[in-house]
Amino acid sequence: VSGVTDPFLQVKILRVLRVLGQGSVDAADDMNYILAQVATNTEGTKNAGNAILYECVQTIMAIEAESGLRVLGINILGRFLLNHDPNIRYVALTTLQKVVRVDLKAVQRHRDMILDCLKADNDPSIRKRALDVAYALVNEDNVKNMTKELQNHLITAESDGFKDDLVMRICACIEQHAPNRRWQVDNLIRVMCLAGDMVPP
Repeated sequence: VSGVTDPFLQVKILRVLRVLGQGSVDAADDMNYILAQVATNTEGTKNAGNAILYECVQTIMAIEAESGLRVLGINILGRFLLNHDPNIRYVALTTLQKVVRVDLKAVQRHRDMILDCLKADNDPSIRKRALDVAYALVNEDNVKNMTKELQNHLITAESDGFKDDLVMRICACIEQHAPNRRWQVDNLIRVMCLAGDMVPP
């Protein structure tokens, strides 16, 4: 299909590998090479190839894969964010949201692309999912930069449900990860100025 050999069979095999590899370090070690080959040799320009790559990433994240293989899987999701098909971007963001708990550093490398999905996408479901992933990336080390980025999106956000969610997430970031009290107050005031009555009490 579209130049990809037996994509349905490959997807089924990857799902079987996922089941066999869960909870078994030995099985995962045996699968690492195969999964790396599938991840690097599958062409991602067609939907059939993207389906195989998606299942490969799901398998990598479900088993006890080596860290280098997990990074390769996360990089595939990063490439999905550049795809013009909104369905592929949505799937990538949904998977990244789950993967943040497994390998935060690898997902952080794609932070700019995730933030671009907040402003560049007309699809509200993609913007919402990008906001969820961006929120999951915030920690004590990057709270200042991430809060500033999210506040910049607040300036241009439309007055729909997304803007409400954005305000709530920014306030939660400020409350949870503020480096000091002064920074916390300054940023809460800035959010109030930008969002007005949308700020929660």
